[in-house]
Amino acid sequence: MQIRAVLFDLDNTLVHRRQSIEAYAEVFVREYASHLGTHDFALIADLIAAQDNGGYLPTDSPYPNIRTAVATALGERLQWRLSVDVPELAAHWVEHFPAQTIEMPGAGILIEALLEQDITVAIISNGTQRSRQRTVARLPFAQHVKQLVSSEATGWRKPDPRIFLKAAQLLKLDPGECMYVGDHPINDIKGAESAGMKAVWLSGFHPWPHSETAPVFSVDALGDVLPLLDRTNSGGKFTSAGPF
Repeated sequence: MQIRAVLFDLDNTLVHRRQSIEAYAEVFVREYASHLGTHDFALIADLIAAQDNGGYLPTDSPYPNIRTAVATALGERLQWRLSVDVPELAAHWVEHFPAQTIEMPGAGILIEALLEQDITVAIISNGTQRSRQRTVARLPFAQHVKQLVSSEATGWRKPDPRIFLKAAQLLKLDPGECMYVGDHPINDIKGAESAGMKAVWLSGFHPWPHSETAPVFSVDALGDVLPLLDRTNSGGKFTSAGPF
Protein backbone atom coordinates (compact mmCIF):
# COMPACT_ATOMS: atom_id res chain seq x y z
CA MET A 1 0.00 0.00 0.00
CA GLN A 2 1.40 3.37 -1.03
CA ILE A 3 2.07 6.01 1.61
CA ARG A 4 -0.05 9.06 0.78
CA ALA A 5 0.41 11.05 3.99
CA VAL A 6 3.13 11.55 6.57
CA LEU A 7 1.83 12.54 9.97
CA PHE A 8 4.08 13.96 12.65
CA ASP A 9 4.23 14.45 16.36
CA LEU A 10 4.88 18.09 17.25
CA ASP A 11 7.25 18.58 20.19
CA ASN A 12 10.71 17.08 19.64
CA THR A 13 9.69 16.01 16.15
CA LEU A 14 8.78 19.07 14.08
CA VAL A 15 9.60 21.38 16.99
CA HIS A 16 12.87 21.39 18.92
CA ARG A 17 11.53 21.64 22.46
CA ARG A 18 14.83 22.47 24.18
CA GLN A 19 15.72 25.26 21.78
CA SER A 20 12.20 26.65 22.17
CA ILE A 21 12.66 26.64 25.95
CA GLU A 22 15.94 28.52 25.58
CA ALA A 23 14.18 31.14 23.44
CA TYR A 24 11.45 31.43 26.05
CA ALA A 25 14.04 31.86 28.83
CA GLU A 26 15.33 34.96 27.05
CA VAL A 27 11.82 36.42 26.85
CA PHE A 28 11.22 35.53 30.48
CA VAL A 29 14.36 37.31 31.66
CA ARG A 30 13.61 40.40 29.59
CA GLU A 31 10.08 40.71 30.94
CA TYR A 32 10.96 40.01 34.58
CA ALA A 33 14.36 41.72 34.63
CA SER A 34 13.33 44.19 37.32
CA HIS A 35 12.01 41.37 39.52
CA LEU A 36 14.84 38.88 39.16
CA GLY A 37 18.00 38.61 41.21
CA THR A 38 19.63 36.47 38.52
CA HIS A 39 19.61 36.87 34.75
CA ASP A 40 21.28 33.56 33.96
CA PHE A 41 19.51 32.37 30.79
CA ALA A 42 21.10 28.92 30.86
CA LEU A 43 20.14 28.33 34.49
CA ILE A 44 16.54 29.31 33.83
CA ALA A 45 16.35 27.16 30.69
CA ASP A 46 17.76 24.18 32.60
CA LEU A 47 15.24 24.71 35.38
CA ILE A 48 12.35 24.82 32.92
CA ALA A 49 13.60 21.84 30.90
CA ALA A 50 13.84 19.69 34.03
CA GLN A 51 10.17 20.28 34.78
CA ASP A 52 9.06 20.17 31.17
CA ASN A 53 10.65 16.74 30.60
CA GLY A 54 10.45 17.00 26.83
CA GLY A 55 6.79 17.96 26.94
CA TYR A 56 5.77 15.05 29.18
CA LEU A 57 4.89 15.68 32.82
CA PRO A 58 6.85 13.09 34.86
CA THR A 59 4.62 10.36 36.27
CA ASP A 60 5.78 11.13 39.80
CA SER A 61 5.21 14.87 39.49
CA PRO A 62 3.07 16.40 42.27
CA TYR A 63 1.69 18.94 39.80
CA PRO A 64 -1.38 18.60 37.59
CA ASN A 65 0.27 19.90 34.42
CA ILE A 66 3.51 21.22 32.95
CA ARG A 67 2.61 24.89 33.27
CA THR A 68 2.12 24.55 37.04
CA ALA A 69 5.32 22.52 37.41
CA VAL A 70 7.34 25.10 35.47
CA ALA A 71 5.77 28.07 37.24
CA THR A 72 6.30 26.57 40.70
CA ALA A 73 9.95 25.78 39.99
CA LEU A 74 10.58 29.28 38.67
CA GLY A 75 8.83 30.84 41.64
CA GLU A 76 10.59 28.76 44.27
CA ARG A 77 14.07 28.23 42.89
CA LEU A 78 15.00 31.55 41.31
CA GLN A 79 16.29 34.53 43.23
CA TRP A 80 13.58 37.20 43.20
CA ARG A 81 13.92 40.80 44.26
CA LEU A 82 10.18 41.25 43.83
CA SER A 83 8.07 38.13 44.20
CA VAL A 84 5.70 36.91 41.48
CA ASP A 85 2.99 34.36 42.26
CA VAL A 86 2.68 30.96 40.60
CA PRO A 87 -0.57 31.69 38.69
CA GLU A 88 1.05 34.70 37.01
CA LEU A 89 4.12 32.68 36.04
CA ALA A 90 1.92 29.86 34.72
CA ALA A 91 -0.10 32.33 32.65
CA HIS A 92 3.11 33.81 31.24
CA TRP A 93 4.28 30.34 30.15
CA VAL A 94 0.94 29.58 28.47
CA GLU A 95 0.87 32.91 26.68
CA HIS A 96 4.49 33.24 25.57
CA PHE A 97 6.01 29.78 25.20
CA PRO A 98 4.22 28.83 21.94
CA ALA A 99 5.44 32.05 20.34
CA GLN A 100 9.06 30.94 20.88
CA THR A 101 8.69 27.80 18.79
CA ILE A 102 11.89 26.69 17.03
CA GLU A 103 11.59 24.15 14.22
CA MET A 104 13.53 20.92 14.35
CA PRO A 105 16.60 20.91 12.06
CA GLY A 106 15.63 19.49 8.69
CA ALA A 107 11.89 19.88 9.23
CA GLY A 108 11.30 22.52 6.58
CA ILE A 109 13.37 20.72 3.97
CA LEU A 110 11.52 17.47 4.63
CA ILE A 111 8.11 19.13 4.37
CA GLU A 112 9.05 20.73 1.04
CA ALA A 113 10.23 17.39 -0.30
CA LEU A 114 7.00 15.69 0.78
CA LEU A 115 4.92 18.35 -0.94
CA GLU A 116 6.91 17.90 -4.14
CA GLN A 117 5.87 14.24 -4.07
CA ASP A 118 2.24 15.17 -3.41
CA ILE A 119 2.41 13.64 0.07
CA THR A 120 -0.05 15.12 2.55
CA VAL A 121 1.39 16.52 5.80
CA ALA A 122 -0.52 16.39 9.09
CA ILE A 123 0.14 16.54 12.84
CA ILE A 124 -1.17 14.55 15.80
CA SER A 125 -0.28 16.04 19.18
CA ASN A 126 -1.38 15.70 22.79
CA GLY A 127 -2.34 19.05 24.28
CA THR A 128 -4.90 21.80 24.02
CA GLN A 129 -6.10 22.82 20.59
CA ARG A 130 -5.14 26.45 21.16
CA SER A 131 -1.58 25.72 22.25
CA ARG A 132 -1.10 23.30 19.35
CA GLN A 133 -2.47 25.82 16.86
CA ARG A 134 -0.29 28.62 18.21
CA THR A 135 2.80 26.40 18.13
CA VAL A 136 2.19 25.25 14.56
CA ALA A 137 1.50 28.82 13.46
CA ARG A 138 5.10 29.73 14.32
CA LEU A 139 6.54 27.10 12.00
CA PRO A 140 7.61 28.45 8.58
CA PHE A 141 5.76 25.63 6.83
CA ALA A 142 2.52 25.98 8.84
CA GLN A 143 0.43 26.66 5.74
CA HIS A 144 1.35 23.24 4.36
CA VAL A 145 -0.04 21.30 7.33
CA LYS A 146 -3.36 19.96 6.05
CA GLN A 147 -4.66 18.68 9.37
CA LEU A 148 -3.84 19.33 13.03
CA VAL A 149 -5.36 16.76 15.39
CA SER A 150 -5.07 17.47 19.11
CA SER A 151 -6.02 15.32 22.06
CA GLU A 152 -8.28 18.06 23.38
CA ALA A 153 -10.22 18.31 20.12
CA THR A 154 -10.74 14.55 19.78
CA GLY A 155 -11.03 13.54 23.44
CA TRP A 156 -8.35 10.86 22.97
CA ARG A 157 -4.70 11.09 23.96
CA LYS A 158 -1.83 9.25 22.34
CA PRO A 159 -1.14 6.33 22.53
CA ASP A 160 -4.89 5.64 22.21
CA PRO A 161 -5.21 4.33 18.62
CA ARG A 162 -8.48 6.24 18.19
CA ILE A 163 -6.69 9.57 17.83
CA PHE A 164 -4.57 8.12 15.01
CA LEU A 165 -7.62 6.57 13.36
CA LYS A 166 -9.45 9.89 13.62
CA ALA A 167 -6.58 11.65 11.85
CA ALA A 168 -6.64 9.11 9.01
CA GLN A 169 -10.42 9.52 8.75
CA LEU A 170 -10.13 13.30 8.51
CA LEU A 171 -7.59 12.87 5.72
CA LYS A 172 -9.90 10.34 4.03
CA LEU A 173 -7.14 7.75 4.04
CA ASP A 174 -6.71 4.20 5.21
CA PRO A 175 -4.32 4.02 8.22
CA GLY A 176 -2.07 1.82 6.08
CA GLU A 177 -1.62 4.75 3.71
CA CYS A 178 -0.17 6.83 6.55
CA MET A 179 3.35 7.02 7.92
CA TYR A 180 3.71 8.48 11.40
CA VAL A 181 6.93 10.04 12.74
CA GLY A 182 7.43 10.74 16.43
CA ASP A 183 9.96 10.74 19.25
CA HIS A 184 8.09 8.95 22.03
CA PRO A 185 8.32 5.14 21.98
CA ILE A 186 4.90 4.50 23.52
CA ASN A 187 2.73 7.53 22.81
CA ASP A 188 3.93 7.90 19.23
CA ILE A 189 5.30 4.65 17.91
CA LYS A 190 3.26 2.01 19.71
CA GLY A 191 0.16 4.16 19.36
CA ALA A 192 0.58 4.60 15.61
CA GLU A 193 1.39 0.93 15.10
CA SER A 194 -1.71 -0.11 17.04
CA ALA A 195 -3.78 1.97 14.61
CA GLY A 196 -2.25 0.26 11.57
CA MET A 197 0.07 3.07 10.51
CA LYS A 198 3.72 2.64 9.56
CA ALA A 199 5.60 4.21 12.47
CA VAL A 200 9.07 5.77 12.42
CA TRP A 201 10.82 6.53 15.70
CA LEU A 202 12.91 9.72 15.80
CA SER A 203 15.57 8.71 18.30
CA GLY A 204 17.57 10.91 20.63
CA PHE A 205 14.88 12.33 22.89
CA HIS A 206 13.25 9.46 24.77
CA PRO A 207 15.05 6.13 25.27
CA TRP A 208 13.43 3.02 23.91
CA PRO A 209 12.12 0.82 26.77
CA HIS A 210 13.86 -2.53 27.01
CA SER A 211 10.51 -4.14 27.77
CA GLU A 212 9.09 -3.15 24.38
CA THR A 213 9.59 -4.78 20.99
CA ALA A 214 12.05 -2.83 18.86
CA PRO A 215 10.54 -0.23 16.53
CA VAL A 216 9.91 -1.27 12.95
CA PHE A 217 12.11 1.62 11.87
CA SER A 218 14.08 4.39 13.53
CA VAL A 219 15.88 7.47 12.23
CA ASP A 220 18.43 9.75 13.83
CA ALA A 221 17.28 12.87 11.97
CA LEU A 222 14.26 14.02 9.97
CA GLY A 223 16.33 13.98 6.80
CA ASP A 224 16.38 10.17 7.03
CA VAL A 225 12.61 9.94 6.68
CA LEU A 226 12.47 10.72 2.96
CA PRO A 227 14.69 7.84 1.77
CA LEU A 228 12.61 5.48 3.88
CA LEU A 229 9.41 6.82 2.33
CA ASP A 230 10.85 6.57 -1.18
CA ARG A 231 11.92 2.98 -0.60
CA THR A 232 8.52 2.05 0.82
CA ASN A 233 6.58 3.63 -2.05
CA SER A 234 8.84 2.06 -4.66
CA GLY A 235 8.01 -1.40 -3.38
CA GLY A 236 10.86 -1.83 -0.94
CA LYS A 237 10.29 -3.64 2.33
CA PHE A 238 9.58 -1.63 5.48
CA THR A 239 12.35 -3.43 7.34
CA SER A 240 13.48 -3.68 10.93
CA ALA A 241 15.63 -0.91 12.33
CA GLY A 242 18.05 -3.37 13.86
CA PRO A 243 20.17 -2.52 16.92
CA PHE A 244 19.97 0.92 18.42
